[in-house]
Amino acid sequence: MPRALRAESPRPPTALQVLPALVHVQTHLDDNLSLAALAGHAGQSPFQFHRRFKGAVGETPKQYVDRLRLEWSAFRLIMHRASITTIALECGFQNHETYARAFRRRFGTTPSAYRDRHRFTTPGAGGREGKRRRLEEQLEGYELSATRVQEFAELHLAFIRHLGPYETVTDEYWHRLDQWWRRRRLPGLPIYLGIAHDAPGITPPDKLRFDAAVRLPGPIDAEPGIGYQTLTPGTAAVTRHVGPYHTLPAAYGVIFSRLPTLINYRIVGLPCVEVFHTARVDARHELNQTDICIPVALQRAVT
Repeated sequence: MPRALRAESPRPPTALQVLPALVHVQTHLDDNLSLAALAGHAGQSPFQFHRRFKGAVGETPKQYVDRLRLEWSAFRLIMHRASITTIALECGFQNHETYARAFRRRFGTTPSAYRDRHRFTTPGAGGREGKRRRLEEQLEGYELSATRVQEFAELHLAFIRHLGPYETVTDEYWHRLDQWWRRRRLPGLPIYLGIAHDAPGITPPDKLRFDAAVRLPGPIDAEPGIGYQTLTPGTAAVTRHVGPYHTLPAAYGVIFSRLPTLINYRIVGLPCVEVFHTARVDARHELNQTDICIPVALQRAVT
């Protein structure tokens, strides 16, 4: 999501000892994520897992799962046209009533009121010419290609997780991944990616998750400081950004304004993936080329 990559040393990574559990949660939010299930997946007793997880993350497993489910649902309320009940069930809640109560506690309003207040609309429509002009003016200092829909295969990734505002992500994470790649003597050339899992404005700034990642030739075992995850096959709206990394936040605003015009596709939106076309991620360069990939899905036919 919108961020400005800086050339500074990062804050020390956190929650490293429970990264496999965090990856499991983020990819199974609609599954059984009870304490017993998570502890079993981690090969620990519920007591041991609960204590270790809370110590590392600052939230209990239930608090963490509930927050991610609610934030996921809030994003979908804005981006998707599905009914509130459908979104509640698809985000792991048992029924509409349980979801509505939890949503009000987290966001201070009902899901329907939240959707009405934040619904995603197409800039430039309905006489919003001024907003469209402002977005176009933001192109100063960088270039964007046309936005095209592409299919992606499954990706195996090694990654370092950053927790906190996206603006504090630095290129040092990818430098560490480069050193790790060389130590492992992996075949081929590394391809570097950035993965933003959360939406600013919905997730608190200190809990935003961003992964600095490198594509792998196949699965690996996680190790201290380096996690492992897969990106499942899918469809994304892809736009090439050419320019300094600090112009990426403005580029996201322009790209999201384009997405409602894609014929036969609806916005999924998260996680947003950046693919860096460079042998070394370096925020000092002015002409970086970055593919910004935003998940989309085919619209279901209305019968």
